[in-house]
Amino acid sequence: MLSPMKAKSLDEDTLYRVAQEQSRRASEVVRTDVPEYAGGPVTGVDVAYSDPLAVACAVTIDTERGNVTRIAFHTTNVDMPYVPGFFQLREGPVLIEMLRELRNTGPVLVDGNGVLHPRRFGLASYVGVELGIQTIGVAKTLLLGTMDSRKGDIALVRDGDDIIGAALWIGARKKPVYVSIGNRVSLATAIEIVRDCSSKGRVEPIRQAHIMAKTEVRKRTV
Repeated sequence: MLSPMKAKSLDEDTLYRVAQEQSRRASEVVRTDVPEYAGGPVTGVDVAYSDPLAVACAVTIDTERGNVTRIAFHTTNVDMPYVPGFFQLREGPVLIEMLRELRNTGPVLVDGNGVLHPRRFGLASYVGVELGIQTIGVAKTLLLGTMDSRKGDIALVRDGDDIIGAALWIGARKKPVYVSIGNRVSLATAIEIVRDCSSKGRVEPIRQAHIMAKTEVRKRTV
Protein backbone atom coordinates (compact mmCIF):
# COMPACT_ATOMS: atom_id res chain seq x y z
CA MET A 1 0.00 0.00 0.00
CA LEU A 2 1.39 3.39 -0.96
CA SER A 3 1.64 6.04 1.72
CA PRO A 4 -0.92 8.86 1.70
CA MET A 5 -0.09 12.05 -0.14
CA LYS A 6 -1.66 15.39 0.66
CA ALA A 7 -3.44 16.88 -2.34
CA LYS A 8 -2.27 20.26 -3.55
CA SER A 9 -4.68 23.13 -3.28
CA LEU A 10 -5.31 25.25 -6.33
CA ASP A 11 -5.78 28.91 -5.52
CA GLU A 12 -7.58 31.42 -7.73
CA ASP A 13 -4.33 32.94 -9.01
CA THR A 14 -3.09 29.54 -10.18
CA LEU A 15 -6.36 28.74 -11.93
CA TYR A 16 -6.37 32.17 -13.55
CA ARG A 17 -2.88 31.63 -14.96
CA VAL A 18 -3.79 28.17 -16.26
CA ALA A 19 -6.98 29.54 -17.82
CA GLN A 20 -4.95 32.22 -19.59
CA GLU A 21 -2.56 29.58 -20.90
CA GLN A 22 -5.46 27.41 -22.11
CA SER A 23 -6.92 30.35 -24.02
CA ARG A 24 -3.54 31.11 -25.58
CA ARG A 25 -2.77 27.52 -26.53
CA ALA A 26 -6.18 26.91 -28.09
CA SER A 27 -4.74 28.53 -31.23
CA GLU A 28 -2.21 25.67 -31.43
CA VAL A 29 -4.95 23.07 -31.95
CA VAL A 30 -4.95 21.72 -35.53
CA ARG A 31 -8.55 21.15 -36.61
CA THR A 32 -7.80 19.30 -39.85
CA ASP A 33 -6.88 15.66 -40.49
CA VAL A 34 -3.15 15.15 -40.00
CA PRO A 35 -2.74 12.38 -41.08
CA GLU A 36 -5.78 11.44 -43.14
CA TYR A 37 -7.76 8.66 -41.48
CA ALA A 38 -7.96 5.36 -43.37
CA GLY A 39 -8.83 2.85 -40.66
CA GLY A 40 -6.27 0.82 -38.76
CA PRO A 41 -5.25 1.29 -35.12
CA VAL A 42 -7.19 3.47 -32.68
CA THR A 43 -6.22 3.81 -29.02
CA GLY A 44 -8.44 4.57 -26.05
CA VAL A 45 -7.00 5.89 -22.79
CA ASP A 46 -8.34 6.33 -19.29
CA VAL A 47 -7.03 6.74 -15.74
CA ALA A 48 -8.26 5.13 -12.52
CA TYR A 49 -7.41 6.43 -9.05
CA SER A 50 -7.00 5.31 -5.51
CA ASP A 51 -5.42 8.46 -4.10
CA PRO A 52 -2.59 9.04 -4.38
CA LEU A 53 -2.18 6.18 -6.88
CA ALA A 54 -3.09 6.78 -10.51
CA VAL A 55 -3.04 4.02 -13.12
CA ALA A 56 -3.36 4.99 -16.76
CA CYS A 57 -4.26 2.39 -19.35
CA ALA A 58 -4.06 2.51 -23.14
CA VAL A 59 -5.92 -0.05 -25.26
CA THR A 60 -5.18 -0.16 -28.98
CA ILE A 61 -7.60 -1.90 -31.32
CA ASP A 62 -7.50 -2.67 -35.03
CA THR A 63 -10.68 -1.09 -36.37
CA GLU A 64 -10.58 -3.27 -39.49
CA ARG A 65 -10.48 -6.57 -37.59
CA GLY A 66 -11.99 -5.47 -34.30
CA ASN A 67 -9.32 -7.06 -32.10
CA VAL A 68 -7.13 -5.63 -29.34
CA THR A 69 -3.51 -5.33 -30.46
CA ARG A 70 -1.90 -3.75 -27.39
CA ILE A 71 -2.55 -2.97 -23.74
CA ALA A 72 -0.21 -0.63 -21.87
CA PHE A 73 -0.17 0.77 -18.33
CA HIS A 74 1.55 3.64 -16.57
CA THR A 75 1.47 4.03 -12.79
CA THR A 76 2.36 7.08 -10.75
CA ASN A 77 1.30 9.17 -7.76
CA VAL A 78 -0.95 12.18 -8.33
CA ASP A 79 -1.46 14.96 -5.81
CA MET A 80 -3.51 17.29 -8.00
CA PRO A 81 -7.26 17.62 -7.31
CA TYR A 82 -9.94 17.50 -9.98
CA VAL A 83 -11.25 20.94 -10.88
CA PRO A 84 -13.86 21.23 -13.68
CA GLY A 85 -12.34 22.93 -16.71
CA PHE A 86 -8.80 22.15 -15.51
CA PHE A 87 -8.73 18.37 -15.90
CA GLN A 88 -5.36 18.62 -17.66
CA LEU A 89 -3.69 19.42 -14.35
CA ARG A 90 -4.72 16.10 -12.81
CA GLU A 91 -4.82 13.67 -15.72
CA GLY A 92 -2.71 15.32 -18.42
CA PRO A 93 0.77 14.46 -17.07
CA VAL A 94 -0.19 10.81 -16.44
CA LEU A 95 -1.50 10.31 -19.97
CA ILE A 96 1.43 12.14 -21.56
CA GLU A 97 3.99 10.03 -19.70
CA MET A 98 2.28 6.85 -20.90
CA LEU A 99 1.64 7.89 -24.51
CA ARG A 100 5.15 9.24 -24.96
CA GLU A 101 6.41 5.65 -24.77
CA LEU A 102 3.94 4.23 -27.31
CA ARG A 103 4.19 4.01 -31.09
CA ASN A 104 1.58 3.32 -33.77
CA THR A 105 -1.33 4.33 -31.58
CA GLY A 106 -3.39 5.77 -34.40
CA PRO A 107 -5.89 8.41 -33.25
CA VAL A 108 -6.10 8.54 -29.45
CA LEU A 109 -9.53 8.71 -27.84
CA VAL A 110 -9.41 10.56 -24.52
CA ASP A 111 -12.11 10.19 -21.86
CA GLY A 112 -12.72 13.93 -21.66
CA ASN A 113 -13.19 16.97 -23.88
CA GLY A 114 -11.13 18.64 -26.55
CA VAL A 115 -12.34 21.97 -27.95
CA LEU A 116 -15.71 21.37 -26.28
CA HIS A 117 -14.38 23.46 -23.44
CA PRO A 118 -14.90 27.04 -22.18
CA ARG A 119 -11.47 28.02 -23.52
CA ARG A 120 -11.40 25.46 -26.38
CA PHE A 121 -8.52 23.57 -24.79
CA GLY A 122 -9.71 20.59 -22.78
CA LEU A 123 -7.76 17.49 -21.78
CA ALA A 124 -7.81 15.87 -25.24
CA SER A 125 -6.44 19.03 -26.84
CA TYR A 126 -3.80 19.45 -24.14
CA VAL A 127 -2.51 15.90 -24.62
CA GLY A 128 -2.63 16.17 -28.41
CA VAL A 129 -0.82 19.49 -28.62
CA GLU A 130 1.81 18.52 -26.04
CA LEU A 131 2.69 15.33 -27.93
CA GLY A 132 1.90 16.50 -31.45
CA ILE A 133 -0.49 13.59 -31.98
CA GLN A 134 -4.02 13.04 -33.25
CA THR A 135 -6.50 13.08 -30.36
CA ILE A 136 -10.28 13.08 -29.94
CA GLY A 137 -12.33 14.01 -26.90
CA VAL A 138 -15.11 11.59 -25.95
CA ALA A 139 -17.15 12.68 -22.93
CA LYS A 140 -20.19 11.19 -21.22
CA THR A 141 -21.74 14.50 -20.16
CA LEU A 142 -22.14 17.84 -21.90
CA LEU A 143 -19.80 20.39 -20.35
CA LEU A 144 -21.27 23.42 -22.11
CA GLY A 145 -23.11 24.54 -25.22
CA THR A 146 -26.47 23.81 -26.78
CA MET A 147 -27.42 20.95 -29.08
CA ASP A 148 -28.94 21.34 -32.52
CA SER A 149 -31.81 19.07 -33.52
CA ARG A 150 -30.74 15.47 -33.94
CA LYS A 151 -30.13 14.36 -37.53
CA GLY A 152 -29.56 10.64 -37.85
CA ASP A 153 -27.19 9.68 -35.06
CA ILE A 154 -25.66 13.13 -34.42
CA ALA A 155 -26.55 16.59 -33.18
CA LEU A 156 -24.03 19.40 -33.42
CA VAL A 157 -23.08 21.21 -30.21
CA ARG A 158 -22.66 24.99 -30.39
CA ASP A 159 -21.42 27.69 -28.09
CA GLY A 160 -22.80 30.85 -29.64
CA ASP A 161 -21.86 30.71 -33.32
CA ASP A 162 -19.00 28.26 -32.74
CA ILE A 163 -19.49 24.54 -33.42
CA ILE A 164 -17.50 22.90 -30.63
CA GLY A 165 -18.50 19.24 -30.89
CA ALA A 166 -21.26 16.77 -31.56
CA ALA A 167 -23.54 14.50 -29.63
CA LEU A 168 -23.28 10.99 -31.08
CA TRP A 169 -25.77 8.21 -30.41
CA ILE A 170 -24.13 4.79 -30.73
CA GLY A 171 -26.35 1.88 -31.68
CA ALA A 172 -29.46 1.70 -29.54
CA ARG A 173 -27.88 3.79 -26.78
CA LYS A 174 -30.40 6.26 -25.33
CA LYS A 175 -27.81 8.79 -24.18
CA PRO A 176 -25.18 10.18 -26.56
CA VAL A 177 -21.48 10.59 -26.07
CA TYR A 178 -20.01 14.01 -26.81
CA VAL A 179 -17.29 14.00 -29.44
CA SER A 180 -14.93 16.92 -29.98
CA ILE A 181 -11.73 17.73 -31.78
CA GLY A 182 -8.66 17.12 -29.67
CA ASN A 183 -5.86 17.85 -32.11
CA ARG A 184 -4.98 17.15 -35.75
CA VAL A 185 -8.46 15.95 -36.68
CA SER A 186 -11.64 17.44 -38.11
CA LEU A 187 -14.94 17.01 -36.30
CA ALA A 188 -16.38 14.92 -39.16
CA THR A 189 -13.42 12.53 -39.00
CA ALA A 190 -13.53 12.41 -35.20
CA ILE A 191 -17.15 11.26 -35.41
CA GLU A 192 -16.24 8.66 -38.06
CA ILE A 193 -13.42 7.27 -35.92
CA VAL A 194 -15.60 6.97 -32.82
CA ARG A 195 -18.24 5.15 -34.89
CA ASP A 196 -15.61 2.78 -36.32
CA CYS A 197 -14.42 1.58 -32.93
CA SER A 198 -17.81 1.36 -31.21
CA SER A 199 -20.12 -1.60 -30.79
CA LYS A 200 -23.24 -2.40 -28.78
CA GLY A 201 -23.55 1.22 -27.71
CA ARG A 202 -20.02 1.45 -26.31
CA VAL A 203 -16.80 3.12 -27.39
CA GLU A 204 -14.70 -0.02 -27.04
CA PRO A 205 -11.13 1.31 -26.64
CA ILE A 206 -12.14 3.72 -23.87
CA ARG A 207 -14.46 1.21 -22.22
CA GLN A 208 -11.74 -1.44 -22.09
CA ALA A 209 -9.11 1.05 -20.90
CA HIS A 210 -11.47 2.12 -18.11
CA ILE A 211 -12.12 -1.45 -16.96
CA MET A 212 -8.46 -2.46 -17.08
CA ALA A 213 -7.25 0.66 -15.28
CA LYS A 214 -9.74 0.08 -12.45
CA THR A 215 -8.75 -3.59 -12.22
CA GLU A 216 -5.08 -2.66 -12.06
CA VAL A 217 -5.70 -0.09 -9.31
CA ARG A 218 -7.46 -2.71 -7.19
CA LYS A 219 -4.55 -5.11 -7.65
CA ARG A 220 -2.02 -2.50 -6.56
CA THR A 221 -3.90 -1.23 -3.51
CA VAL A 222 -4.85 -4.51 -1.83
